[in-house]
Amino acid sequence: MRRGVICAVAALAALWPMAIPAPAAAAAACSRGRAEGTQPAASIPWERQWLDLDQAWTMTGSAAAVTVAVVDTGVDVRHPQMAGAVLSGADFVDGGNGRVDCTGHGTAVASLIAARPDSKIPFAGVAPQARILPVRVAERIDDDMSPRLVASGVDWAVSRGATIVVMAYALPNDSAAVRAAVARAVGRGVLVIASAGTVSGNSGLQSAPVPAAYPGVLGVSAVDGTGLVQPETYPGPHVDLAGPGVGITAAAPARGHTNYSGPDMAAAITAGVAALVWASAPDATTGAVTQRLAATADPSRGGAGSPSYGAGIVNPVRALSEPTATGEPRAPAGFIPVAAEPDDSGPPRGAVVAVAAVVAALGIIGFATLRRTRRRLSQSEGQHDPA
Repeated sequence: MRRGVICAVAALAALWPMAIPAPAAAAAACSRGRAEGTQPAASIPWERQWLDLDQAWTMTGSAAAVTVAVVDTGVDVRHPQMAGAVLSGADFVDGGNGRVDCTGHGTAVASLIAARPDSKIPFAGVAPQARILPVRVAERIDDDMSPRLVASGVDWAVSRGATIVVMAYALPNDSAAVRAAVARAVGRGVLVIASAGTVSGNSGLQSAPVPAAYPGVLGVSAVDGTGLVQPETYPGPHVDLAGPGVGITAAAPARGHTNYSGPDMAAAITAGVAALVWASAPDATTGAVTQRLAATADPSRGGAGSPSYGAGIVNPVRALSEPTATGEPRAPAGFIPVAAEPDDSGPPRGAVVAVAAVVAALGIIGFATLRRTRRRLSQSEGQHDPA
């Protein structure tokens, strides 16, 4: 009976990805036009300096690539800085591989995460070694969001091995389908990061914006270059962290760069920081990564636990380097720690464990040998008994 139940569960687990709705059949995309950029970034983006990305990149080096799914409007692979960064994904709107973006929102989000560096351009993604899995679920982020397609996109991304799923928007209403898809993703150890939403974009809501408010989702608000939260950011307990999100430089479709503002961009930047942390510690759990992001966040003007800032403003340098042991003092903003001196007060823990294991093994062997010796002596005495 038990074996039959186990086999049934295993079969269902194997068939789960097959039950996910397939993307739509290929059709002509961008029927309402296709945006394209023109001008490249002229100066170093303020967020690159604020986050001290040049220092963070020296800490990760050739760290393993992390797969980040961007469930959005697609990603335009024509942009030179996205070359080699975008995997073949899925298009639930028009069919295809998700590597088309009519309006630029998904491309901007993906570029903030993983745009490759160019020595002639001052812009690059937060985690330039990350891989983007594009999942196109809408043509326009403001009026085309279908909860059914969003849910299917999340399920598809998880089934294809995404470590992080970015949902850089707030849906107009709660959705049982999206809630269930997010719960499945969280249950499988995927980090889901979402925009905290804006008051103007959620004026009709009676509760916090979703998917940021769903259990297990990391909701992110936006701050400007002075550390002030964007006034339109929707505050509440769904805000876990804050990140740069006002006047942000990002890649535009095809070529060039443009500016965006809002928690959507802050969510993308936070996803990039999470990818950096995960790349430096591939065996880390989702809980460990989110805990590190929160514990190393810079203090905000709202204080810890603020409904507008959450735990604080994300800091990649601190997240990659600062100790976060219980009771350890928090370092000030901008702190670049020196490697800790080894503790020579006693033998290494590993050596103690190894010695203990050897002693235990020898004891077991000795005990077994003694028992065999006694048994042989007893048998020998029985064979020579004069009686």
